[in-house]
Amino acid sequence: MSGNLSRNEEGHKALILKAIAEGGLGFAAQRIHNAIDTAEIFYAESLARVTEQDGTVHTAGTFVSLLERQDRWFSLDLRILDMVLTALATDDTLVLGCNLSVASLAHSERFADILERITHQPELCSRLIIEVTETHPLVGSAVERVKMIRALGCRIAIDDFGCACATPASLLQVAADIIKIDAAFLRDNRRGRDGSDSLSHLVGFAACFAPSVIVEGIETQSQLEAARAAGATHVQGFLLSRPMSLQQLRRHEGKASLRGVG
Repeated sequence: MSGNLSRNEEGHKALILKAIAEGGLGFAAQRIHNAIDTAEIFYAESLARVTEQDGTVHTAGTFVSLLERQDRWFSLDLRILDMVLTALATDDTLVLGCNLSVASLAHSERFADILERITHQPELCSRLIIEVTETHPLVGSAVERVKMIRALGCRIAIDDFGCACATPASLLQVAADIIKIDAAFLRDNRRGRDGSDSLSHLVGFAACFAPSVIVEGIETQSQLEAARAAGATHVQGFLLSRPMSLQQLRRHEGKASLRGVG
């Protein structure tokens, strides 16, 4: 059985690489909303997508690990960053978040390419939010490089806080502007003996380290209410916004409502 799974995985990887080679790499944008006034948009996160020529769309969760095992994750980081910077340069009403992995930040040559792209267009930094994805611990040189990016004027978000390598120790290493609470803590929100719940404790802790705390994975009205009650400043999830193309984002929002966000 494991052999069959391996062959299936190899076949999927071949499809992804073929689609990327044919120009199928892009990103969708998912809006992040003010928790109280959900009509107010904070920014839109850029989510990597690969589209085959027949129109089949693959989300990042189905291919990132495959590319990472082939040491292609940095290539993906850099290509999406290029697309995000192009979008920001084209439309001055956009504020976009772009994921960068700790692995990319820790590698000196890879980081040099990242820094070159960001410093080449310094006027875009105020509208670029770097979401640090911690597939590896945020330590050492990666910490200093996050600080360098923030010093350029970009805001820093710690993604998926509470899961994998995105731990409380991370918050002691860098000055973050935004902390994103992983959806797992929303789905498994536990009530303590004192009547308070675990999500409120986590949001309160995060708020000690960053002015903006986003709860991810909002899919129901009750989850939205739980995030509000916990003290989240912002929320993200299918209840309020699904990932969409930049063209759809502009049509849906109208330029006036995106101007000056952040």
